[in-house]
Amino acid sequence: MNRIFCLETEWEQTVHDLKSKSAVLPLLDFLRNTIKIDYCFRQVATKFDFRYYIEHLQQPSYSAYDLIYLCFHGQKRSICFADKTDFDLLSFAENEEYNGIFENRNVHFGSCSTMKMTYEDIKTFKRLTKSRMVTGYTKDVDITSSFIFEAWLLNTIHTNEGYAAKRINALAEKEMPYFTKVFGFEAF
Repeated sequence: MNRIFCLETEWEQTVHDLKSKSAVLPLLDFLRNTIKIDYCFRQVATKFDFRYYIEHLQQPSYSAYDLIYLCFHGQKRSICFADKTDFDLLSFAENEEYNGIFENRNVHFGSCSTMKMTYEDIKTFKRLTKSRMVTGYTKDVDITSSFIFEAWLLNTIHTNEGYAAKRINALAEKEMPYFTKVFGFEAF
């Protein structure tokens, strides 16, 4: 049974605005209440927060969390934090400390344009982190539409554990063609 390990940024991009609520918690609660998928959730503002929480995946007590859901502002090959710093995915993957961090896990980047990278870069990321599958967007996304698509995506991955990227891409194009096209959704 899949479990979701989710890290979400502070969307307002300021460490001084603590009044903002999580955008992704309603989605996670919806999935828990409808398809009984458990989750672990933390909000992060900086790359140091990110590193602190992502390192928990190396602990045996987190081995059942095989859907990694990373919700951030994004740009080409990077996720962005509230303190306005970028975090390059290849630099993360190439750091020996994180080799194999996503071993046999599916990783979804719920962030704008993060998957706008070469196929070679994506293969390198997957190889170094040992990700089973990596999904995300090559274009900008809006929070409301992405909520709908990501509910479908996380449910589809959860209910079809053995599906590989090629099959997820085919299902997305068949069942969610509008979102696939508008967001530039890709599964690798």
